[in-house]
This record gives sequence, C-alpha cells and structure tokens, in this order.
Amino acid sequence: MGLRDVPLAKSGILLYESKHLQGEVVTPHHHTIYQILYILSGDGIITLHNQPYEVTNDQMVLIAPYTEHAVYARSRMTLLVLAFGDFLEDLTGTKELFSTAFRTSKYHMLDSMSANELRDSFRKILYEQSLQGSFSDLAIRGHLLHVLLTLTRSFEVEHFRDSNAHRANVLRHYIEAHYYRRLSAEDLAGRLKITSRHMNAIFKEQFHITPIQYLNDVRVKHAKALLLGTDKEIISICFEVGFETISTFYRAFKRKVGMSPQQFRKAPS
Repeated sequence: MGLRDVPLAKSGILLYESKHLQGEVVTPHHHTIYQILYILSGDGIITLHNQPYEVTNDQMVLIAPYTEHAVYARSRMTLLVLAFGDFLEDLTGTKELFSTAFRTSKYHMLDSMSANELRDSFRKILYEQSLQGSFSDLAIRGHLLHVLLTLTRSFEVEHFRDSNAHRANVLRHYIEAHYYRRLSAEDLAGRLKITSRHMNAIFKEQFHITPIQYLNDVRVKHAKALLLGTDKEIISICFEVGFETISTFYRAFKRKVGMSPQQFRKAPS
C-alpha cells in the first residue's frame, strides 16, 4: 500500500484511459487528489477501504483523496479516469458540494440519462485536451463542474425496486434539470434506451401524464415565475424556458393556466 501520484495538466485536471488485462491486479494504494473511475467495458472488482464492489459498464466509482483502493479485472477492462484537485472548492457554492456529495469515496450505479451526460462531458474534456487551445483549460474546468453536478444530482435520485418506476423518476428529474433544452419524445426515450411508446406508458403509470406534457408544465411553471418576478419581454421568457415558438408557448401556457401570459402578468395577485 502507498501513495501513487497522478501528474495533472495545467488545468488541474486529467482524463485518461486505464486498461487492465484479464486477471490483472492493481494493489491497494491512494492518491492526494480526487478520481472518478468510469467503466467503459469489461467487469471486475474495485475495493474501497477493503470493501469490494462489483463493477461493469456504465458504473462509476468516486475516490476521495487518501482513500485506499485496489482494482481486480475479471475480464479485459477499460476505464476512463478523471483525476482532479480540490481547486473548485474555492468557487462560490461548490464548498458544500465537496463537503457533502464528494466528502467520501463511493460506488454508484448510474442511471442511463446520467451516464449519457457523463459520456458527453468526458468527450468534451478529451477534445479540449487534444486541442490545447487558448481557452482549453477554462473549458475543461467548466466541463468538470458539469460532471460533478451531474453526479450530485444522480446521487440524489430516489431508487425504486421496480425498474419502470425508477426510469420514470429518473426521467422526471432529467426534465426538471434540462427543461430549457430542445427536447422531443424521441430524445427522451433515446436517453432511456427504450421506445417512445414504452416511455409514455411507464411515465403515465407513475405520474398520470406524458413526459412531453410534464415538460411543458415545468416550462410554464418557470415562465409564470419570470412573468411575475421580472420585467422581461414575453418573447425572451418563451426562449429562456425552452419553447421554440411563441405560438407553442401561448398554447401551452393558456392550456395550463387558463389565460394568456399577458393576462397572467396583469392579473391581480
């Protein structure tokens, strides 16, 4: 057992591939930095403080500084390792993030949507590492922060014994966090790796509404807050909450609230 240093890039972050042959053992060791191990392929065992965890595709392990850990590859296993220091703790609002979600090492089985978000962020980091442009270090730090927020929200998602209930709940959390994006039923179903029809069925069973109806309701809820709390133009609010056209916004708003956005803003409280 002992310390194994990982030399970080100028950004304070390094994302790299770690390959392990079948039967390979990495003996217990620790680092002075954080590591996120994301299993790309294969399966094996990762031990944290002598506690073994079975790992396979799309699962991750967070390793906090000074945590003794070891790796055993049951089959040929490929990991992505995201290594970083604690410099983000100095950013406003992140100290609590590190003191709660990342205070201790943990194994985590990612839901499909969080896994997709992580893969996208990892690709962006790898691109910036290869680009080494004028603003690559800044971009990499931004993508790391997105990784940490994605993981934190994934940790907070409730887990259900029933897989369909779990999928519906994961989808609800995803919509609430990404309502401002351009999202179609096909986009949402694709992130769950199921058909749109199946997605609608399991979501309606859990919440008595389709995912797209829920998405519009969430957007309208945020629009109402902006109408009452700001003097922003209605077209700006329409854009901010994720509607593509003003006519779609008006229809969704009137269907949910019973009046137009202008009438709602002018109505006595």
